[in-house]
Amino acid sequence: MLTLKWQKIKVLKDSYELLEDVLLANRNINPDSKESFFSPKIWDLHDPFLFEEMDACVDRIIKARDDKERVVVFWDYDVDWVSSTAMLVKFFHEIWIQVSYRLPHRVTDGYWLKSYFFDDLKENKVSLVVTVDCWTRDIEALNHANSLWIDVIITDHHTVPEIIPQNIIWLINPKNPKSKYPNKWLSWSWVAFKLLHALSLRIFGKAEVEGMIKKYIDFAMLWTIADCMELKWENRVIAYLWLKQLKHTNSHWLKKLLEWSDLNNLDADVVWFKVWPRLNAAGRMDTPYKALKVLLAWEQNLDEALAEIENLNLKRKESVEKFIRIAKDKVDTSKNVIFYDSKDIEHGIIWLIAWRLCEAHNKISIVLKDEWEKLVWSVRWPSFLSLIPLLDSCKDLFEVYGWHDQAAWFTIPKKNFVEFAKKIEHWVKKYIINVDSTKTLIIDTVVSIKDVDSKMLLLLNRMMPYWIGNQKPLFLLKNIKFDQISYLWKDQKHLKFAINWSKLEFKAFWMWEHYSKLVRCGEIAIVFELEKNIWNWRESLSLNIKDIII
Repeated sequence: MLTLKWQKIKVLKDSYELLEDVLLANRNINPDSKESFFSPKIWDLHDPFLFEEMDACVDRIIKARDDKERVVVFWDYDVDWVSSTAMLVKFFHEIWIQVSYRLPHRVTDGYWLKSYFFDDLKENKVSLVVTVDCWTRDIEALNHANSLWIDVIITDHHTVPEIIPQNIIWLINPKNPKSKYPNKWLSWSWVAFKLLHALSLRIFGKAEVEGMIKKYIDFAMLWTIADCMELKWENRVIAYLWLKQLKHTNSHWLKKLLEWSDLNNLDADVVWFKVWPRLNAAGRMDTPYKALKVLLAWEQNLDEALAEIENLNLKRKESVEKFIRIAKDKVDTSKNVIFYDSKDIEHGIIWLIAWRLCEAHNKISIVLKDEWEKLVWSVRWPSFLSLIPLLDSCKDLFEVYGWHDQAAWFTIPKKNFVEFAKKIEHWVKKYIINVDSTKTLIIDTVVSIKDVDSKMLLLLNRMMPYWIGNQKPLFLLKNIKFDQISYLWKDQKHLKFAINWSKLEFKAFWMWEHYSKLVRCGEIAIVFELEKNIWNWRESLSLNIKDIII
């Protein structure tokens, strides 16, 4: 059975006695962990000294402080590294370390460490570099740093190669086979935060450590969400604590970015929709230094810095919409792989175009920027397949190559394009023969309309924050007949439903095209999220309809 949006449904539990037990079981939360799930504490965080080399890292940084050495935080140009860099720079200043920062240029330097970076640092008498998610694989550059007597501490969360450069004396990576750290799925900013956590434990007392964690939690949270990390274990702890103290944050930049938001009714996704896009636009459309300027600015200097990134974010949105319109007219969506190329598209938005095309068509989408003799690619693919094995087998065709979950990026000489395009088309055609690409909507349980009340909403609020790994519960309401169906607003893009005897509100956003079909229906089933609606200071329960079965 398919829904109006052509999705399959999977109901995890058909009935229940206690809704709380069902929702926790669906998220693999056992009864012994219930208290820590609903009310996590700062001291639920793992000991940062479980990292194999954390003691040595802390010793080296404290030595740099005591000896007044020059320290540089080295980072790449996306918002994940911006937030980590700002966090470490501010904290190092606070503990009296002489610190500055350095980043590569997106186009001229590209990703990863380069040997010539260390030549510049040596000239400026830098003796310690702390990298923020710079790859453990940069062996040549790290050997060069060692030859210049520059010590390097690497904070990273990528898979560790079999051969780790011996000259990297300090490596903080949860995926390091030597590490005893329990949580292997930390975001980039979270790994850097653990370094801050360890330094705080060494330098301050317990009460001050708690204050430091609260003070810098905004930075750690930023890329936990932006990097789509699952809100499980420690990630949930940090998200919960962040949301709990959001109204009282000391971060001037965060206050400004959320100044028109109701801080009493926010969830983790506010980072995804309101904070991250603005900061990330700086690196996408100009220089990430402008995002860093916002994160490091004093309150009196903030307005000018924020105005810059607001303008860049507007430019990014306009540019994305422009190229999406062009791509829709140009690409062939009947093929298994969607290709779109352009000489005019900006480097920083090719991944956004690939992502939007993939989301719209549920197909592998490749966007290419034409740069004379080479093509710069960004690839996105649906969750029902993985291109990593294919891309790994073709890496000899690429000049630069990297990947992440459901995404990859690489540079390829034009002369290799046809060969790679044939390989990917052949592979996908062979692979998808036995693969069902229909999207599946995961529903927690079936409810009756009498179960939808303020108690249910209270339980759902206790389970916040919601994000990947703790999705907002979806419910199925069967055999429901509406007395009224109409358009929600004048633009006629959204629908509202009513039952004469019920005070519940029913809304379906972006389902206008189904209006004529629905008004002719008898009983239907709806898939919904329960929300609180506030209008003119009046609160009501609102069922946000995500899909409909007729």
